Amino acid sequence: MRKIRAALLLLAILTVLAASAQASVPYRTFTLGVNGNLVQTQAAYEPIRTMTRFGEETLKNPADMRLGPDGNLYIADDGNTRILVITQSGEFVKIIGSKKTLKSARGVFVDDSLNVFVADEKGRAVVVFGPDGEQLRTYTKPTDTPLFGENAAFKPSKIVLDKRGNLYIASTGNTNGIVQLSPVGDGEFLGYYGANQSRVTWITAIRQKILSEDQLKMQADIVPTSVKNLCIDEKGMVYTVSESENAALRRLNVAGSNTLTTDYNTERTAAVAVNSSGSIFTASKDGSIMEYTSEGSTLFLFGASDTGDQRVGTFKSVTGLAVTDDYQIFVLDEILGSVQVLRATEFTGLVHEAFRLFQDGRYAESKVPWTEVLRMNSLFTYASTGLGEALYREGNFEEALTAFRNGGNRKGYSDSFWELRSDWLHRNLGVILIAVVVLAVLLKVLGVLDRKTGVLRPVRTAAGKVGGIPILRQVGWCFTMMRNPFDCSYGIKKEKRSSVWAAVIIVVLLFILQTANKYYSGFLFKTVREGEFEILRDAAITFGAFLLLTICCYLVCTIKEGEARFTDIVIGGAAALTPMLIALPIRLALSNVLSFNEQFFLTLLDTVAYGFTGVLIVLALMYLNDYSFKKTLGIIVITLFTVLVTVALLFVVYVLIGQLIDFVSSIYGEVVYRFVSKG
Repeated sequence: MRKIRAALLLLAILTVLAASAQASVPYRTFTLGVNGNLVQTQAAYEPIRTMTRFGEETLKNPADMRLGPDGNLYIADDGNTRILVITQSGEFVKIIGSKKTLKSARGVFVDDSLNVFVADEKGRAVVVFGPDGEQLRTYTKPTDTPLFGENAAFKPSKIVLDKRGNLYIASTGNTNGIVQLSPVGDGEFLGYYGANQSRVTWITAIRQKILSEDQLKMQADIVPTSVKNLCIDEKGMVYTVSESENAALRRLNVAGSNTLTTDYNTERTAAVAVNSSGSIFTASKDGSIMEYTSEGSTLFLFGASDTGDQRVGTFKSVTGLAVTDDYQIFVLDEILGSVQVLRATEFTGLVHEAFRLFQDGRYAESKVPWTEVLRMNSLFTYASTGLGEALYREGNFEEALTAFRNGGNRKGYSDSFWELRSDWLHRNLGVILIAVVVLAVLLKVLGVLDRKTGVLRPVRTAAGKVGGIPILRQVGWCFTMMRNPFDCSYGIKKEKRSSVWAAVIIVVLLFILQTANKYYSGFLFKTVREGEFEILRDAAITFGAFLLLTICCYLVCTIKEGEARFTDIVIGGAAALTPMLIALPIRLALSNVLSFNEQFFLTLLDTVAYGFTGVLIVLALMYLNDYSFKKTLGIIVITLFTVLVTVALLFVVYVLIGQLIDFVSSIYGEVVYRFVSKG
């Protein structure tokens, strides 16, 4: 009994501690799930302190922050027109620059010699200070080359340097790209670097054709956005963030090309940082912080906006970000004038340890932390993927297959499946060949016996009786469309060789096969989420589309003096779909035995099936109505246009009915309210 009380007391203490730890984090943490949606997970980082006073100094509208080689934080204190240097614990170190040497301090960078480069936006220059604070030199707008552009803005807002001393300057209002200057002389202009690309849609393309150059400049979606912030890693790769969805985070190589594809982005990205492990961190203005792997996969999303309660870990306006190698995050807030410090939790430490072991090639050792992460959170997909990679490297392909599937990693699943399938074929290829030879011999012997003794006569008789069933014979006639469209159409139109019920059976079979392919294809080629079923929606689309197309086609053909009756159009349209009834079962089977290496076969099968079906639709419509080929194509175009108009009208009616129902409901509610209030 005493042991039970002790256990219950310990459990209560742990529960209280867990609750208090959760309460200390004022935001929720998410990771990317198997289906690409955000899934809540344990807190990845917890706030530990907020720094607002550094000795006797405070911040006023700070605009940028860097972690120097000496481990100190260098803050562009724009409101006080200076660079404030502090330790990671918030102790004052020194001040660099003043209103005498700077007009503003929007960006800062510290090189290996502890020289401080300040982006002076108002002064339209980059000012360089030595470690002791003396002003060394100033870089201004390049005027010795027409390549910069006479009207191009040079208002430095952020700056980084590479190992050779070349300057990469983000200039406010300059959409040509990052300004790249050489440290030689007065700063030789090396060219624009890594310009953002504007998103070109079909509407944009039309505007570019009809609008003048001055009008195009007024179009926000045509002019690319300028870089908001940037940083550089130890390999010289430049990371940029912008307040646009298509350029929220980029990693630029020497040529200025983006080498990073991210799977999730936040809006209004304002800051970026990267540590020596290659982990990438971004922060949006409202305090949403994201951690990416070096490949651009979203690891964590956390942070929250300050709504007035001034809790530690909430932000008003983030302008700077710095991350240490031990994953301590420093967040600079412009409005609050503070630096908040966050540290990785035990859960995040396990994730980082697993990544580090895996990247070092210690796959067997990485399984332990990956397994522990999964024990703590089974929905953490990267742990499943990491465990799958470790198992794959060990040659344990069967368990790797399961891990990759749990993590939603189709590429890893394909590789593991290919290895397992190859191993199975090597072990069973001899048996398969023998079985094929034996089956061929048996069929040959059976054929000889049938010719001599008629052993298969009962089978043929039974097959003839089954084939003689009227509805099956009518369905079978539709399949002749594939080998002789003219005879099939003539039989439908003149000889009544098929019926509407046969067409219904074909469309139902098509729906069943489409549904089977959608929900029961192999994991690699399935296009819907696991466990997600929308049977009623699929049925409405399949049967509704077929009925709408046939009705619209019949109406158009009637106006255009077509000879086909409505039943002929229905039966002929169903008969033209028969190639899909053959292709879909094959596709379903192949999708469960092929890997990504053989995906071409599925693409080829789809192309042939859809192409053949399209040809049969054209021929059936032409023969049933006695049209020319040219007139048939015109009828198809008019039919498709009619379908679009009909769908638009149905949508308008649906909206009007919804509004009418809302109106009647509001009237009814008002009447009831007045009746009750008077009573």
